Amino acid sequence: MVISIVGGNLNIVPLFALLFITGSIWFLNSLEMTRLSRLITSLTPAVGLFALNLSLKFGPVENVDILHYATPRMIIVGSAVLPFTMFTPAERKYVIAAVAFILFLSFGYDSFHRFLEVDHQTLGIQSNHYGVIFEDVVVLAVIVLLASGFMFKMGHQYDQKSQRLLDDALQQTEQMKQNEEALKKTLLELEETRKKDEQRNWVAKGLNDMVAVIQSGDDDGKIYDRLLSTLIKYLNINQGGIFIADEEEGKITLNLVACYAYDRKKYLQKSVEPGEGLIGAAYREGRRIYLKKIPKDYVSITSGLGDTTPRSLVIVPMRLNDKIEGLIELASLTEFGEHQFELLDQLCETLASFITNNKINARTKILLEKAQMMSDELRAGEEEMRQNLEELTATQEAMSRKEREYQDRILELERALNVNAQLRQTSNIDE
Repeated sequence: MVISIVGGNLNIVPLFALLFITGSIWFLNSLEMTRLSRLITSLTPAVGLFALNLSLKFGPVENVDILHYATPRMIIVGSAVLPFTMFTPAERKYVIAAVAFILFLSFGYDSFHRFLEVDHQTLGIQSNHYGVIFEDVVVLAVIVLLASGFMFKMGHQYDQKSQRLLDDALQQTEQMKQNEEALKKTLLELEETRKKDEQRNWVAKGLNDMVAVIQSGDDDGKIYDRLLSTLIKYLNINQGGIFIADEEEGKITLNLVACYAYDRKKYLQKSVEPGEGLIGAAYREGRRIYLKKIPKDYVSITSGLGDTTPRSLVIVPMRLNDKIEGLIELASLTEFGEHQFELLDQLCETLASFITNNKINARTKILLEKAQMMSDELRAGEEEMRQNLEELTATQEAMSRKEREYQDRILELERALNVNAQLRQTSNIDE
């Protein structure tokens, strides 16, 4: 384009054609058709120079000499180097296509000129050395191809070496990534194990504290109050209550035995029937109930927690051998965690055993008291019977004495009667 402008033979058609081709390269790159755009880039210098050179020869003939005629072909041949720089060895078909087209354009240079009637004979350009120029073109083409091929081979070797180095680097990078992933996984496992160990230790410590309260020897009321207070503080929650299942005349009632909220013991009296509210439902179903959305009227209707509506609530049955001895109701302004549920499950099992033993001990105590009363009554009856027996024995002895006296008296009377009878007989005989 510069030669055309400086030479004064400006042809607008090839100029705009080259601008269009250049713009198409940008367009193809935007569509990610990079191979096609590189092919066009490789061919553009040769095609553009050929078109502009032809347009120059359609101008005033006196401005054209043998160099203007022959030199562009030399440059076109030299542009065969471009495909080797544009494409990699793996894109060999694009290199061959581009080089073949450029060589076809270069060696068909005279044919195109004769076809368009702008060859050097028609233009009247005389040169006795034009044949030598053609031979130079052939030699130049061979040199360019050989040099380009050699450089292409060197580039191929360099690419192979670079590819090996890149593969090694990628392999090492991949290995490092795998090692990093393995290390991250190991660290995550260690962190998870540490957290689980901390939670297990937390559960074990909490359970030991609760068992210590249970085994403190206090009466039942104080034990439940202290246990609930310790549990709420250990869980770092807000409110809680303990319900015990009492059975009387075949009817079960869930009685609130302890209630604690906001660091204060609550003196509440409440009884719930099985199936009534959440407490009764948890007792009847025999499973844990955990709510993250508490009904607005729950506190005033079915809860033993007081007058504050919590954000989360859990009710855990105290079960032993498929029998529910009571329930623990806890509320918090935050959600409960799995380790807290684990502590509650273990505590409820322990507490159920404690309640069962308490009930057994209470029944045993009542039976012992009844047995003691019966024993005392039996001893009193025995004493009374003994006294009655002594009185009866004395009475029998007195009666025996009386009987002997009566018998002696009867004998005396019989003897007296016998004597009188004998005397009468004797008297009768004497008469």
